[in-house]
Amino acid sequence: MPAIHSIADLQAYIRKQAASLPPEQIIFIPKVYSTRLKERRYPTRYELDAAAGNRPAVADNGYAAVLDSALLARLAITRDTSQPSDGKIIKDHRGEPTGLILGAPGLLATVRNTTPHTFDERLWALKSMQKHYNQVGLTSVIDRSEGAEGFRAYEFLHQRRELTVRTYVTWVVNLQGSPQQVRERIEAIPLLTGWGDNWLRVGSLKAFLDGGILVGTAYLREPYGSNTEVYGYEDPTYRGVLGAPKENIFEMARVAGELGWQMTAHVTGGGSLDVLLDAYETADKEKSIRDRRFTVTHGNFPNPQAIARAKRLGVVFDCQPAWHYFDGPAVKEVLGPLRMRDFQPFRSLFDAGVVVAGGSDHMIGFDARKAINPYHPFLGMWMAITRQTIDGTDMEPEQKISREEALRMWTLNAAYLSFEENTKGSIEPGKLADFVVISKDFLSCAVDEIKEIEALRTVVDGKVVYNSSYGW
Repeated sequence: MPAIHSIADLQAYIRKQAASLPPEQIIFIPKVYSTRLKERRYPTRYELDAAAGNRPAVADNGYAAVLDSALLARLAITRDTSQPSDGKIIKDHRGEPTGLILGAPGLLATVRNTTPHTFDERLWALKSMQKHYNQVGLTSVIDRSEGAEGFRAYEFLHQRRELTVRTYVTWVVNLQGSPQQVRERIEAIPLLTGWGDNWLRVGSLKAFLDGGILVGTAYLREPYGSNTEVYGYEDPTYRGVLGAPKENIFEMARVAGELGWQMTAHVTGGGSLDVLLDAYETADKEKSIRDRRFTVTHGNFPNPQAIARAKRLGVVFDCQPAWHYFDGPAVKEVLGPLRMRDFQPFRSLFDAGVVVAGGSDHMIGFDARKAINPYHPFLGMWMAITRQTIDGTDMEPEQKISREEALRMWTLNAAYLSFEENTKGSIEPGKLADFVVISKDFLSCAVDEIKEIEALRTVVDGKVVYNSSYGW
């Protein structure tokens, strides 16, 4: 799939797909973010119509989607359709659907790309991706969205000794239904945090509590406001979507603590972060979680109160600086400078003694610098060090961190997150022989050269898994 940088790019891809797919098949375009399109807005249903004709098409990002007229008709979504409880159908001044739907995972489940991949396709993708990770110097990763089928692919390659990246696998839990159903789903998982070995280990349970700050569905502490054109709606009272009942979130935290699981949750807004910390505090009162390293994934808006609560509970942050780089300017236009003071405040987190790990939120694409999202570790470190955004400005420069702290985010702190700081994350006698030879001195090169650092040789378990001299 090509990179989509504009609505014209999107239309060109739809036309190409329309020429090759069966007429009834939905043309599915994943990971389309309005903040990353040249127009700084979502396409309308009519712009999709112009490319798809009478074919059903959807531009999706997992937390919001734009449907063309044919697909709206297939789902019987009209001006008279009631609003879903877990999202919002955006309508224009005439009351007609614009095609944009925020949240609403139940409504959109049938239109998302659910074509099953074969097991062999999963194996090919996994092996190919690990090879690309090795090429940028990655020796371990945390996979943040798996279940039984994905874990089976890892286990198959592990048994054949074909893994080249050590992996800590997160297990996603469905929070819909009743608290009892949530408990039963967790109790049915036949594994537990820590099961496995140095190559493949079961990690935390994970829930999704809200949408995305890039798409205007993150659950904020207060409404987004009136400057929301980039998100495709006008509603000064809208504060985002909390994607699960609070009682289910609290039950998941209680069960995780009770059974000995580590837990994390996708939270991108300050409101969802506060709900998650409430759940963690409740679980901690019943059984201490302070040695379980419960985690916040993303956690883009931790205010001083949230940071203090996280520190008291021993909660770890799993952060992705790429969002600051690509989306900071657009998000600042919406939220204003005052609220952006709390956007990815790495300096404040470090100063409070909260453990912060660095990651990518990589989802699609092999190109380490152009994928959604970029997974090149030195690009991520450069972002955290400089606080520079894609338009060249330094955003919240008081939140910059040092080179040593940025390096720690991708090494020892990340190992701490997975309970492996005693076996990896630093080069010491007795630890695993995982290391990378790089093209520049990270600590002394010019700051803008940091993002250009490349891996010359990557070693995992004492074996060279990538050598730039040979291109493998």
